[in-house]
Amino acid sequence: MIRVLTLAVALLAGTAAAQETGELPGLDLGDPDPLGPEPMLPVPDDLDPGPDGMTQGTATETDLAPAATTAPGGTLRLLDKIAGEVRDLTLTNGEVARVGNLAVRLNECRFPSGNPAGDAYALLTIHYDDAPEPIFRGWMIASAPALNALDHQRYDVWALRCTTS
Repeated sequence: MIRVLTLAVALLAGTAAAQETGELPGLDLGDPDPLGPEPMLPVPDDLDPGPDGMTQGTATETDLAPAATTAPGGTLRLLDKIAGEVRDLTLTNGEVARVGNLAVRLNECRFPSGNPAGDAYALLTIHYDDAPEPIFRGWMIASAPALNALDHQRYDVWALRCTTS
């Protein structure tokens, strides 16, 4: 019994000693960026800055972003987490569908050129209860729905595929 108590005290003392960190160096709050400024990246010649200073130009195909073709519409899936209902919405570009408290607008649907079944990229604007500001505005990718997801307590919306005919 005494051996067990001695072992327990030794382990607790060792654990407590491991918690002591000593003096830590002070934090200098005067330097806002301790890592230094970010390096400036060169801008390709084919991208011209627009009047607002943003670069504008045509997208080119790369290994990371293959060329995409605009489809006439697409199919989205909507899940009502409270009611437990799943609905598929087939919309044309620019069309708005009202489901429950949501107004879902498919602005554009794109798919990889030469591979219509490969993936779908849907540009969506989603409003809740006719609010002036959307609760979601951006691209959803069918193969990676969590990459840019709608963050809502009741509804999930994700892209399934583009309509090719």
